[in-house]
Amino acid sequence: MTEQAIEKASSFEAVRARLLALAYRMLGSRAEAEDVVQDVGLKWHLADTQEVQTPAAWLTTITTRAAIDRLRHVQRERASQATGWLPEPWLDEVAPSAEELALRAAEMSYGVMLLLERLKPDERAAFVLHEAFDCDYAEVAAILERTPAACRQIVHRAKARLQRAGAPVERPDPAAHARIVERLRTALEAQDRAGLLRLFSDAPEVVSDAPLCTPVSTPVSTPVSTPEPAMAGWMDTVTSLVEHASNAETVSVAGTLCVALLFEGEVIGVLDISTNSFADGSAKIVAMRVVTSSARLRATNRMLGRAAVRQLLARIQQSAVTSIPVGRDFPVDVHA
Repeated sequence: MTEQAIEKASSFEAVRARLLALAYRMLGSRAEAEDVVQDVGLKWHLADTQEVQTPAAWLTTITTRAAIDRLRHVQRERASQATGWLPEPWLDEVAPSAEELALRAAEMSYGVMLLLERLKPDERAAFVLHEAFDCDYAEVAAILERTPAACRQIVHRAKARLQRAGAPVERPDPAAHARIVERLRTALEAQDRAGLLRLFSDAPEVVSDAPLCTPVSTPVSTPVSTPEPAMAGWMDTVTSLVEHASNAETVSVAGTLCVALLFEGEVIGVLDISTNSFADGSAKIVAMRVVTSSARLRATNRMLGRAAVRQLLARIQQSAVTSIPVGRDFPVDVHA
């Protein structure tokens, strides 16, 4: 490999995590994001970059434009699906990778990620670049080939659309949110239907990528206001999912606690909630996203599923074998 090729590869790897986090925020899918970043890496490798003064800016621009093109395509596919589409949960790692740290630096709640689907690709790009990656309007303008004033207006319009769609003005108190998540987990594990109902507001919005048990006209988003019969659809869906789960655990997704439902060591569902405080001082669940797609949960299971647990146990066992000195006259079976 030539010195120039080594330098190009080094420049790409230095910003790869940031590019992946950007593409994921744009597309809501880790697999789609990885495909985009791989294509960008190939373009960078083949391009004549001798006159590129700032590789990071060049790569960010190409990644954003590629993600916009991909988003235009996948949005048509998602709109044609019989059931709702939800972003792929990206679990926070205990020992964060470079990709995880880049994602945290561009923190954006899972609920807001879902609402981003309501934006046009250019609006989404401008919003993500400005709000999550701290690009100023001049930088956004250079990437989108617009004027800074036009980009300012695009971001302003995107914010207004998100707030009308229910995006929270500010993040909830983490301690209060964690308490409700734990109460939700306990009620789910106990299959306490009455306890579940008490956790929700009078008119929660429930979004699932699985068909609801009761037919409804809009499978993507199903607001409900009364326990029966409107609530039966999404509640029966959640109840059915819980009945197939052996246990429920709390996990962190994009810095927010969620509930993961597991069966025989594999994650079969992730529940993300939004909460709100009311005048009487109570806090209720006002929205819930239910992710059940095995494809969308594949990355989650790589971190939390049976294979991940086996790998962890193997590393612990290997560590025990290599770190414990055992004499020839000391009869111990480290594999017992």
